[in-house]
Amino acid sequence: MYISPRYLANIENKGQHPSLQIFFELMLRYNISVDQFLLEQPTGKNTQRRQLDALLDDMSDKGIRIVAATAQEIAEIEKEGE
Repeated sequence: MYISPRYLANIENKGQHPSLQIFFELMLRYNISVDQFLLEQPTGKNTQRRQLDALLDDMSDKGIRIVAATAQEIAEIEKEGE
């Protein structure tokens, strides 16, 4: 589906609301969780986790090893800070 840049600019800058079809297209295209817009307390994965999952899906095993080691180090540093 093609969404014109002008239409997107109007949504972003003028506060216009997209049609439901365009809304879902944007959510799917950019891996954004719809829950954060529809629910007070989103359940499951938030947008950042969905976007990270999409990046990991395209990553090689070597890249995933690097990301996993980095995440492990961050977790250890955060535990030390508590």
